[in-house]
This record gives sequence, structure tokens and C-alpha cells, in this order.
Amino acid sequence: MDALNNYYKNSLLGNLCGEYKNRWRVASNNKLELLKLSLCQQSIPHVCTFAYEGKGLTEEYIKENFKQYINGYTIQDADGVEGYTYGLYVDYSFDNDLIADKNVCSLMWCKDVNVVIPETKCPVLYISNKSEVSISGEGFNAIRVYLFDESFINLDDFDEESSILVYKYSKDARVEIGKYCLGKVKVFDKELKI
Repeated sequence: MDALNNYYKNSLLGNLCGEYKNRWRVASNNKLELLKLSLCQQSIPHVCTFAYEGKGLTEEYIKENFKQYINGYTIQDADGVEGYTYGLYVDYSFDNDLIADKNVCSLMWCKDVNVVIPETKCPVLYISNKSEVSISGEGFNAIRVYLFDESFINLDDFDEESSILVYKYSKDARVEIGKYCLGKVKVFDKELKI
């Protein structure tokens, strides 16, 4: 868990809040609890940026140490919201589409992945670490996408009743809107504050 301890020490230098410090201490010896903490929506941008900056939290490290909890495993109530589900996808490389049936999904190092949003689902997607993702919806979707570093998304095949909000936290992040994306798309450039 050296990479996670390095992450924690660097976070302390960045004025980590007291609540997060306490939660980290409680979770530090339990992989599932650590993953749950990393999937809190306030944590995800920090974790993604730390990994992107090459400070030891690598794709290989996560795949080796958390393999039983990624690429399909469902985490419950990471933010303390009863009934909310979370998922971490790292180098998702299965032949089938990634079905975004969780409330919050974080995708890291995912290349050539097709993300399908089930009908009436409204997930929050965090896409980072040079991921390249195509996203489509099965109808009546309202999604939020947080896009980091050099990641790329292609929005395609959304109906008119769908809406997509994209928040780009890097000038190098790219958004492409396909010709079958009939939903309302708004893209915002935001400053990353962590």
C-alpha cells in the first residue's frame, strides 16, 4: 500500500480536511473502505489528478491491489447517500460495452471503451488519465461528465429528451459530438481546484 501512503502524505501537504484525514485513518487497512473513500465525489478529482501526475498511484498498482473491486464491482453509499452506487473502471478492456448502471462511475486509463447509459438512468461520469470513451444513451438520460487531463469523449446516439452536461477541467480534454447525438449538450470549461 506504499502508493496509497504516498498519496495520503501528499494530500496532507495539500491541506487535507480533518474529516477526510479521520476517514483515511479508519479505512487505511481495509481495501474496500479505501476504495469507497476514493470514490466519494469530492475525492475522485484529487485521486485522478494524483494518478495522472505520476506520483505512484498507477494503473498497474490499482489493477493488482484492487482487482476484485474494479471493472464491474458495485460500491454502496460512498458519499453517505443511501442507495447510491459507485464503480471504478481501470483499463476496462472487455469485449462488451460498459453499462453505466451505477450512480457514479470513475473511468481511468480506459481506451476505446463504449459506455452505454441505460434508459432513464442519470449517472455522473468522471473520465481521466488519458481515457478515450464513446458514450451513448438508451433514452431519457440526464448525465453529467467530468473530464480531466488529456481524456477524450465522443457523445453519440442520444435522443432529444436527453441532456448532457460536460465539465472540462483541462484545456487538453476533448469533446466530440456525433451526428446521432440529438440531446441537449452543454460543455463548460472549469478550473480544477484540489
